[in-house]
Amino acid sequence: MKSSNDSTGMAELRAFAKEDAPTLARLRALASFPDENPNPVIEMTLTGETTYLNPAAEAQFPELRTQGGDHPLMRDLPFPFMAEFGEPRFLIVREIAVGGSVYDQKVCFVDETDCNHVRIYVHDITRRKRAEEANRTLAKQLLHAHEAERQRVSRELHDEAGQALTALQLSLELIRKVLPEDAVVARSNLSDAIGLAASTREQIRLLALGLRPPALDTVGLNLTLASICDDFSKRTRLPIEYEGADVSVLPDAVSVCLYRTLQEALTNVAKHADAGSALVSLRCDADWVQLVVEDDGRGIGEGEPAGSSHGIGLLGMRERLELLGGFLMLDRSSLGGLRLVAGLPSD
Repeated sequence: MKSSNDSTGMAELRAFAKEDAPTLARLRALASFPDENPNPVIEMTLTGETTYLNPAAEAQFPELRTQGGDHPLMRDLPFPFMAEFGEPRFLIVREIAVGGSVYDQKVCFVDETDCNHVRIYVHDITRRKRAEEANRTLAKQLLHAHEAERQRVSRELHDEAGQALTALQLSLELIRKVLPEDAVVARSNLSDAIGLAASTREQIRLLALGLRPPALDTVGLNLTLASICDDFSKRTRLPIEYEGADVSVLPDAVSVCLYRTLQEALTNVAKHADAGSALVSLRCDADWVQLVVEDDGRGIGEGEPAGSSHGIGLLGMRERLELLGGFLMLDRSSLGGLRLVAGLPSD
C-alpha cells in the first residue's frame, strides 16, 4: 500500500509534468523515498562511480563510496553500462553471494536527474537461503532413508518370503508325486496350490525388484537400465532401443534416481504417448550423467509449450532430480513424440 506522502508526491508529479521538467525529475526521485528504504539502495554512474547511498547502504557497505563498481557486490555487472534510456526499467535481477551473505539484487536504468545512471536495490536473503538449504538437506536425508528402507524390504522379500514360497512349491510338488494316480481331486488341488505358490513368488520377485534392483549393486547402472528396457519391452510389446554408456562409479543416490526416472518415463510412454517405439540413451561426461527417453507418440500438443506437462509422475521425477542438484527437461522429440532429458551431477 502506498503512503499518503507517496500519493501526494505522485499528484504533484502529474501536476508539474507538462510545465517543469527539472521539477518533474526531482519529484520522481523523491517519490520512491530511497532514504526511508530499510534495505540498501545504491546509485552509480554508467561507468561505476558511486553517486548515492541511502542510510542502509551507507551503514552496510560504506566502502562503496570509494570502490564503486569494483565492490564485490557489483561483481560481474557490465560497467560501463550501454543502453537506450526511457522510462525506468529493470535490467538485471540476480542473487549474489558476498562475504558469507546472499543478496537479492535488482539493477535498473533510471533517468530521474540530468544524467542517466544505474540504481541498485539490495535485499539480504541469507536467512531464507539458509532455511532453503536446510530444507533441501532434510529432504535428501529423508530420500536416502526412504531408499535404505526400500532396499531392506526388498532383500527381506527376496530372501525370506521368496525362499519360503520356493520351498513351499517344492514340497507341494513332492507330495503330488507320491499321491496315487486315482487321487484325482487331491492331485488337481495340489496343482492349483503349486501354481498359486509360483505366481505369488513371481509377484514378490517383481515387487522386490521394483523396490530396489539388485543389479544396481552388482552390474551397475548401464546394464540395469538395459535390463529395464528389455523387460518393459517384453511386457508391453513396445520396441525399445537402448544406447548405453560406460559410466564410472556413481553415487548410489544418482543411480537409484535415474533408475526411478526411467521406470516412470517408460510407464508414461506406455500409458499416455500412444507410441509405436521408444529410444533410451545414457550419456556421461566428466561432470554430468544424462538419461534421455524419446518416443514417436503424440508428444506435445499443437501450440503447447515444451515442458508444460504437469502430471504427478513428472512432478515427482522433477522433485527427486532437483533434490540431488539435477534437472528435468521436456521437448519435442526428433522421432515425432516427446523427449525427456534427466540430468544429474556425476560426483
